[in-house]
Amino acid sequence: MKAQNALLIVLILLLSAAAYPQGINGAYHSYLELEADIFALQQRYPDIVKVFDIGDSLEKRNLYAIKISDNVLVEEDEPEVLFLGCHHAREWISVEVPFLMGKYLAEHYASDPAVKRFVDQSEIWIVPLVNPDGLEYTLHGYRLWRKNRRDNGGGDYGVDLNRNYGHKWGIDNLGSSANPASEVYRGSTPFSEPETRAVRDLYLKKNFQALISFHSYTQVILYPWGYTKQPPDGAATLKEIAAEMSARIQAVSGRLYEYGQSGDSLYLTNGDVTDWAFALSGIPAYTIELPPIDWASGGFFNRQEDIDPIFQENLPAMAYLIDRAIRDYRPLGPAVYDLKRRLFKKD
Repeated sequence: MKAQNALLIVLILLLSAAAYPQGINGAYHSYLELEADIFALQQRYPDIVKVFDIGDSLEKRNLYAIKISDNVLVEEDEPEVLFLGCHHAREWISVEVPFLMGKYLAEHYASDPAVKRFVDQSEIWIVPLVNPDGLEYTLHGYRLWRKNRRDNGGGDYGVDLNRNYGHKWGIDNLGSSANPASEVYRGSTPFSEPETRAVRDLYLKKNFQALISFHSYTQVILYPWGYTKQPPDGAATLKEIAAEMSARIQAVSGRLYEYGQSGDSLYLTNGDVTDWAFALSGIPAYTIELPPIDWASGGFFNRQEDIDPIFQENLPAMAYLIDRAIRDYRPLGPAVYDLKRRLFKKD
């Protein structure tokens, strides 16, 4: 019966998405199209792919996390890696890259020994669409909308979800804003938004060893701190990993992704997800700003034909981070592992 219900859900979602046979935004995903595709992926690869509903957006759309692992229904004592997409609604390419990573892992598990090792020895979590309400607004309202759709009163809408995390939230008005009309409005309190609370709650239940949050544009790899120009403890390791990811990207396409500390290399940000994760766990946490390099080269308007090449060049960087998480992992031990497993079953 459960299998029949799951199949029915997939069919309903596919029929809903079929209302736009070429995609309401071309080859890019709308919320419904992504929902259909992730459940279809689970249906096709049920042994290694499981979709979890981790919460609701402000407008009550489901927030989905895709787990990929060999024993996908079991919480194992393995390193976990998190890929996030679309904190910012107008950054459509940031949905596609993490989703395509999940698709690639599932499709190549049986044929690629490296992929098999990743899936067998780690737990890979992908949240391709953190901001579904904002994404839908870019399709039906204003293409360059950035924030979620919080009604702030007075005709102002939206919280910048990547200024709403807890570490150094609101420390100044340079890295975020207290003005509800601002594009970088940080919200009324840390984690005031259901979307960031969903990411927080997933993170706190797991043992993530590495994280990438995808954005666009500027073609850079950034690491903490964002709230200050002062480097964190461990900056040398963060820089080393970023340099390796950049080199692997460049080896595929010839395209150079510059890299550096976020607050020193680009601009100050406070309340962002990478600072929060690094402060909490000390893990390698990165923002990858996808191509193009500037507004003159297209800005947020990547061509449909750019989706796969951008994914392909980022694939070895993501693979490197998973591989490093596996190599560096130290088991939690029976007591902590058992607690994790019981929490997982409770959910």
